[in-house]
Amino acid sequence: MALPTAHNRGYPADTKIGNSTQSLATPFAGLVREFNEQLELIETGEKTRKILRVKAGGHKQCLPGQPRVRLDSGGLSADGKDPLLKYLQDQHKTDKLDSLCPLMSVIFVQTPSYAHITALHHQKSRERKVIVDEHPGLHLLWHYQLIFIKPVPAYFYSQAFWDYIRHADEDAYKASLGFMRSYYYIIQFEIDYIEACELNLIPKKDDGQLPTYEEWCEFIEPFARVGDDHVSRRYHYGEMRLTRINRAAWSRGYLAYFHIYPQWGSFLAHTIAPIITVFAVSSVVLNSMQVSLAAIDTGSGVEGRIAPSGPWLSLLDAALWFPVVVMLAIAVMLVAGILGVLGMGVKDLVRTRTVRMRKKNGDVTAGVRSHGMIW
Repeated sequence: MALPTAHNRGYPADTKIGNSTQSLATPFAGLVREFNEQLELIETGEKTRKILRVKAGGHKQCLPGQPRVRLDSGGLSADGKDPLLKYLQDQHKTDKLDSLCPLMSVIFVQTPSYAHITALHHQKSRERKVIVDEHPGLHLLWHYQLIFIKPVPAYFYSQAFWDYIRHADEDAYKASLGFMRSYYYIIQFEIDYIEACELNLIPKKDDGQLPTYEEWCEFIEPFARVGDDHVSRRYHYGEMRLTRINRAAWSRGYLAYFHIYPQWGSFLAHTIAPIITVFAVSSVVLNSMQVSLAAIDTGSGVEGRIAPSGPWLSLLDAALWFPVVVMLAIAVMLVAGILGVLGMGVKDLVRTRTVRMRKKNGDVTAGVRSHGMIW
């Protein structure tokens, strides 16, 4: 199928698909290889709205790869929203992670490069297990021996989809572009492609067959040239460390961005571990001070010895105040720990009551989220 040029789809006329030059302002020039030709974009009477439909010819009226999303539901739902657009926003936007990105440049530092992505086959060299997860907010987040990767949806193979989402929601469009750009670095070699197919990261074409590696390279190449100005803020980064993102979530009033340990016991164990380390080091320092003070005290009692002076007086001052500081720190930690456990219990009780009340009032979405920023 001959696809429209970059110019007649509304992109700048000087954007060339074959151009290897990339800048922050380089937009998406469109697919050069379309693996799914089932979809078409229909103009409506409303200037601000277009409809995505399956072409006539026997195909089911549903989103390719997702039969739960119908395309013949008649447009807007009872609340005036487009069900298809809402699904795409839920599946691709990364608003919560985008909101934390400003903190990544100063406090919870992440490598600010979208090319900071390890090839799929090389993840094993870092002893990481790939977890396939559909949540957009977990894509390329890693946690010790785990890394989350979101699979490519089948409808991304359709040019009609890209035209639809670009017109319907610019933020979802940017997030989708950034997501696909990341796959240019996830799959760098044929061994990566083979492994991606085994993990079901790559969808089948509309003829039911997987694309060849050469076809995939031709498909993904236009996304590699998309500049940062045309992707969401999260995709200015590549792989991101979940532990630091969880700490950044504290600034938004959440205990974590994603509770990889959903039980409070596991969560507290990982939170308390660094505190115990600090107390262990403090204990060694206190024991060393005790030995030094005992030596000074013994030496001062010997006839002819001079009382401690100079740096030794500074050691005496430190030995006097450091234990006090440690005791106060322990007291503060104990109080904070007790209040934290009580707060968690109260929060669980309040949340349970709130969910019950929302269900009683007919809210079908009650209880679908955890205490983290994302599920």
